[in-house]
Amino acid sequence: MARAKSSPSNKKQAQEPTAWIHSTRLHLIMYSALLVATPFVMLQAFLQQAISRISRFSFTVAGLDIPIVPAVVLVLVVVLILIYRAQITRRRIAAGVVALLLVAASQQVADYYAAHRFYDLQHNWHYIAYGLFTFMVYRDLEPRGIPLHRIMLFTFCAAILYSSFDEAFQRHMSNRVFDISDIAKDSWGSVIGMVLVLAGGRHSPELFADWKRLRHKRLRDYLRHPMTLLVLMAVLSFLLVAVGSLLSDYEHLATTILITLAIFAVLVIVLHCSQYRFCKYALLAVLVVGVLAQGYFYLKYRNDNITYNRFGLTIYKGIPLPFFDVMFFPDGSFRLVDKKHNFKQFDRQFFLQQPMDVLIIGSGAQGRGGNGFPRKVISQFIYSPFSQRGVQVIIQETPAACKIFNRLKKERKNVLFVLHNSC
Repeated sequence: MARAKSSPSNKKQAQEPTAWIHSTRLHLIMYSALLVATPFVMLQAFLQQAISRISRFSFTVAGLDIPIVPAVVLVLVVVLILIYRAQITRRRIAAGVVALLLVAASQQVADYYAAHRFYDLQHNWHYIAYGLFTFMVYRDLEPRGIPLHRIMLFTFCAAILYSSFDEAFQRHMSNRVFDISDIAKDSWGSVIGMVLVLAGGRHSPELFADWKRLRHKRLRDYLRHPMTLLVLMAVLSFLLVAVGSLLSDYEHLATTILITLAIFAVLVIVLHCSQYRFCKYALLAVLVVGVLAQGYFYLKYRNDNITYNRFGLTIYKGIPLPFFDVMFFPDGSFRLVDKKHNFKQFDRQFFLQQPMDVLIIGSGAQGRGGNGFPRKVISQFIYSPFSQRGVQVIIQETPAACKIFNRLKKERKNVLFVLHNSC
């Protein structure tokens, strides 16, 4: 007997039992669950250490030590180029370069004491995980006809909510702490993912067509134009990365959020008002006056060191440094650093790697900081495995530490000074 031909409806019914496997919504849900669950698996100390060690593995070729992680990444990139070479365009290459620059920019401000390598897996986990999350959200929502700006807003908000849940849960674990800088890096990872997916995909003409229209007459229009929205989310995320890395302790959570939102609000107001002629010239005048005034005070006090220190404010070479903790390097340069009362092992290792003779710790106006060294005394010596000699460590309340710093600098000593600029 001849077999009856199967109709298209029969084929569809035959495929239905397994069709759910290919659902983009299911993939997004599964990845979101994995995104939330993976950090708790990673909390196991041995797994964290293993990932950190992998980033330090290397092999020798012709007498050169080649790190294994960038070598593997390079091989994967070459393989992907060979497979998808027909789909490689200039815009996709540009989007990849911009994404790498965004990663490098965040690494300049985040986890400064840790001194991670650019390719460190543990350090880049946030960018990789939430960049993939952005791709999964776009892959599910874009075919459903949802406007691009709504997809972007949903992705950004969901990334912050997921990350906040992770950090809030970790606060109740014995070996973990709440770290707002991790939330900032996760949001930054979602922005990096948007750059790759949107600027490197079919929406790139829409984005670049919007490039010259970053300013709009109505404030609500800033959330409806994809390029403007992408720029604003990038600015907000980077501000959160920068401020969160300077105030990473949970006690500074509210302060971090308020400072970030305040700076962001000022920048948005400046951007919006700059489209009006009077405001544009007024802002330009304020900028010129500010630059000239700061230049004058710097030229006047450039040969001095710390000329003023009170609770929450330090003036160094005529430059005001409010609230945040500061690190002064032996060459005279400085940078803002994480505000903390207790220094951990990798903090001390970072200090000892610097070319210095004396390490000064300003423990705050009330002496609450400067903890984590072998002893909480005015002066002690600790051994540096990097220079293979002893380094003098002076721990004093910040006003007294500033005087010691000024005196030692006049004596041309190589001094590293970590100043706690508040309590």
